[in-house]
Amino acid sequence: MRRFLLIALASAFLPGFCHAQVGQPLVFPDRPGALTGTDIMPRYKLQLETGLGFESQTDGPSTFTLSNTQLRFGLFEHTEIRVGADFLMVRQTPGAKPNYGLAPLDIELKTKFLNGSGFLPSIAFLAGLVSSHVGTKWLLPSHLSPEMHLLFENTVSDWMDICYNVGVLWDGETPTPTTFVGIGFEFDITERLGSFIESYNYLHPGATNQYLTEFGFTWLLSPRVQLDLYADLDFQQLGTFYNVSCGIAWLLN
Repeated sequence: MRRFLLIALASAFLPGFCHAQVGQPLVFPDRPGALTGTDIMPRYKLQLETGLGFESQTDGPSTFTLSNTQLRFGLFEHTEIRVGADFLMVRQTPGAKPNYGLAPLDIELKTKFLNGSGFLPSIAFLAGLVSSHVGTKWLLPSHLSPEMHLLFENTVSDWMDICYNVGVLWDGETPTPTTFVGIGFEFDITERLGSFIESYNYLHPGATNQYLTEFGFTWLLSPRVQLDLYADLDFQQLGTFYNVSCGIAWLLN
């Protein structure tokens, strides 16, 4: 009888919850995904984006990201500042003793130049520095590591967007930068539920390039909170590499 009552209550309330109107979203996350959108935080608004994940290679290193955190703050009308760092647990080989550490502090500035319309994309610029001093010593680069990205986004319809990025980043060890190129598609399945798929590539001069695909889902829990779940595939290492992550974006004020 108790089980019957629980099923009846769930049947009565769950559909209403799933289809409830959440109102106009106030949170516009840059997570999940390797690509970055063109949305800027409103002036003086603070947003927390954080999550955890697990990345592994067969018979190789594995990394458990215990905290992947970024704070975004609206500095001016079209500019935001971003500060982020990851707390990691790394095993060099299966069964080895894990090492814990704070990844280097990453400070970025993002500015939007153009609001798109029709075929004309929204355009923003992202510049950042990865610290060579703030973080756990064995994770720090030898030098400051700059990065620069041009961000583009087109609204195709009221349920689909296209995002594409191109940029360069330095690893703090070599003078030659790596080129980043990516394109992604975002879909609104329902008012609350979204999905995305993207291809992003790191083109390393004189080294093996990386070609990765990421796909996942987002759930707008409330106008101020969004949850996400996603995974990565490396088609050059199918069956030997995988990465899964989940997280939350929360507009704090």
